[in-house]
This record gives sequence, structure tokens and C-alpha cells, in this order.
Amino acid sequence: MKKKKIEKPKVFISYAWSSKEYDKKVIGFASRLMGDGIEVLLDKWNIDPGADTVNFMEKCVKDESVNYVLMLLDKKYVDKADGRKGGVGIETQIISNEVYSDVEQNKFIPIIFERDSDGKVYVPVYLKTRFYYDLTKENNEEEYVNLVKNIYGEEVYKKPELGTKPTWVESETKVSPLKFKIINSNNQKELLDDLLKEIKTYEIDNNISVNEDIINNFQNVTKLRDCLVDIFLKYNSNRYFLDDIFDFYEDLKTWNQGNSSLKNEIWNSFVHETFIYLIAVLFKSRKYKMINIIITKSYFERRECVSCCKYYYSCDYSIIEKAKSEKDNKNYFSPVAQLWIENLYEPHISKNDFIFADLLVYNLTIMLLNESWYWFPVTYVYSGGLYYGSCLADFSVKMKSQYELKKYAPLFGTSSEEDIKKMFAKMNEFIKNRQDRYRYSNFFDCAEVILDFTKLDEIGKFK
Repeated sequence: MKKKKIEKPKVFISYAWSSKEYDKKVIGFASRLMGDGIEVLLDKWNIDPGADTVNFMEKCVKDESVNYVLMLLDKKYVDKADGRKGGVGIETQIISNEVYSDVEQNKFIPIIFERDSDGKVYVPVYLKTRFYYDLTKENNEEEYVNLVKNIYGEEVYKKPELGTKPTWVESETKVSPLKFKIINSNNQKELLDDLLKEIKTYEIDNNISVNEDIINNFQNVTKLRDCLVDIFLKYNSNRYFLDDIFDFYEDLKTWNQGNSSLKNEIWNSFVHETFIYLIAVLFKSRKYKMINIIITKSYFERRECVSCCKYYYSCDYSIIEKAKSEKDNKNYFSPVAQLWIENLYEPHISKNDFIFADLLVYNLTIMLLNESWYWFPVTYVYSGGLYYGSCLADFSVKMKSQYELKKYAPLFGTSSEEDIKKMFAKMNEFIKNRQDRYRYSNFFDCAEVILDFTKLDEIGKFK
């Protein structure tokens, strides 16, 4: 239910008279509210000497123009309220009647203004079960902000849009408990460690030979893939995000070196596929510099220095590919790529997002690396090709714009337009000879590059 927004809110502050120091604290709180556009009725400001305080309190509490009654709770307030003594005692009688006769009961907002020596809050008996704001906590500033938002009728915690039914609802595969932990945790390193433990204890039978069982084993791992992509989505802005991700892949790959047969293939595919998801997430999140770091970084495998092309990529999926082809009775260009497309993590990452990321890595390795072997985008056959709306086309055309070049400059690791044009010149040399271009041997079209859609002399041509 949406809250009603209030343009010019008015509040009455109920508190217990105490020391001068406490009075200053109350006045300081009231003054801050006034500064934030909230009209405050306070006895210190609104009662003249000799005026009837009881009448003033009753009028403020029952006044319909007063949107909220803020009750500042400390020891003296609670003692007077529970004992029905003094001005607070009279207010309590009025408020209690109002609280229990008002169905909504949202006019009265308890605010913790003091705790006892054991850190326990002071709350009158009749307010024990009500929600309160605590201005004595370490995060009191956040509590104050939430209070002010509430007074103005703004949603503090906005309800998300209703999603679609998860695929696992009708699946026989059990959902990983980690899926739910990711929602509540803020420790990416701990989550990655937990995921790695699940991977290492996940049972995969190397002795199965039935094609359907092999494919089921492959597809069942998608629940762990989804957990990793969830971590990508949630934590990609964290300071040590890349460091933790690099550590995760290093540990996973080192462990997988001891596996064989189907188990080794499945986890190699996991690394390969999730790497593409990582690039897709970072591109959608506009983390272009991170993508450049991932592509250009040196990796170490079996004490050998390798590029991202050899580190994250695998082409040895003989068991899985044989099982998929025979099960479907089809000759796929890449049966593993077909499985990835069939089991996409939508709507988080769409088919186009995923294929574009694969093609982007291919293009960037051509431009940024001095290697004899570049990334092979195994999903490019699902892109649409040069004539049917390639996933890469829109991005490529944007390279004609100086503005877009500057925007995407972190992808290329330089802010110099001239240096970026030199990288495209390097790509142009690569594609001059069609035989050098990457494609499946039984497929006519080559994997698309940016210069298929934008000519070299058009790079940065327009503002």
C-alpha cells in the first residue's frame, strides 16, 4: 500500500521535562526537523507563560492538522508515562485512548532518545509492541533520514516489481542454499568461498554413459552458475571485487586440474561460460575499465604465464558434445554453446547480452593483445551474422562517434583517440585475409568484428 505524500508536514513533539542539557538535545532535534521543512509544535516555542499546558497537549495530540506525534523516549518519559504522572502522564492518557481507538495507529511515532546502562531501550508499556526509530544507535543518521522520509510520506524501502516464476519451481533440481544467502549477505569473499566449497563437494558421476544423464549432470550445475552470476550482479561495485573473482577462478581451476573425464569438462565449461557472464554483467553495469583489466591481465596456469584467451577458454568438451549431439540427433557447431543458449540466466542476462559479451572479448583480444591466438566466440553463430542483425552491430556503429569513443575509451585502456584508432588499424590488418578470421570450419560466416559494420576511416569521424 502506497503512503500518502505530505508536502508540508506538521508534528508535535511529546517529551519529558528534564535537565537543561536534555532540553537542549530536544530543541536541537526539533530545530533540525524545522530546517528540513517539517513544522514542529513544541511547548518551548508554542506556549506562553501562564497558558494551560494540558489544553495545549490535548489540542496537539488530537489536532487533525498534526500529521504525527513524535514521542521522545527516555527513562523519565517512561517512568511518568507508566505512572501517569506529570504532563507526560496526561499526554499518555490522551495518546493511549487515541492509539487504541485509531485503526491505523500510525500517527504516533516512538523515538528512542536514551538507553539504560545495559544498552536496553526505554519504552512505555503501552508502546512495547510498536515500531520505533532509534536515534541512539551507531546508524542514528540513517534512522533520522528514514524518519524524515516517513514523515513526508516517502517509501523508505520500495517494494520491487513482481517478477516471474523461477525456473527451479518446476525443476527436480534442488536450489542451492547459497542462492538465498547472497540476498542477505554483504561479504562477497565469504560467498565466493562458500560457492567454491559447494562446487568441490558437488557430485558428478564420471562413470555414467547414458547421453541424457550426462546432459542432466551438465544442466544441474546451472544453479551454481546462477549463484556466481548473482554475485557478479550484486557486488561488481565493491572495491575488491576483481581481486576476489580472480582468486575464485584460480582456486577453481587449480582444483579442477585434479579432475578427469566428465567432471573436468563440466567445470571447464563452468569457467568458460561464467567468464562470458562476467563480461556481460560488467558491460551492462558500465564497468568498462574492469573489462580492460580482465582482458589484458596476465594469468598463471601450471606456473605458465597465459592470456585470458587460454585461461578462461576451453574447447575440450568431447564427452558433453557427443552426448548432446546424439541425444538431439543434430550436428551443432558447438553443442556446449547450444546448451548455454538453452539454459540462459534470463531475465538477468539476455541472449543478446551473452552473445555480445562473447563477441566483445573476441574483438578486444584482437585489439589489445599481441598473441598468436585470440578468443574464439563460440556463440557467434547465434548472433544473427552480418546480414541479420548482429548483436555487435549497434555497438560497432557507435564507434563512428567521438563522444561514444570517449565513453567507451576505458574498454581500450586509453583516453587517446589516436591510440584507439591504432588499435582498430591492428584489427583491420587481422581481417584483411579472410583465412585469418575465426569461424567454424563448416560454417560460411566468420565471427563478426567491429570493422564489419564501421569502416576504419569512419572511426571517430563524427562528433
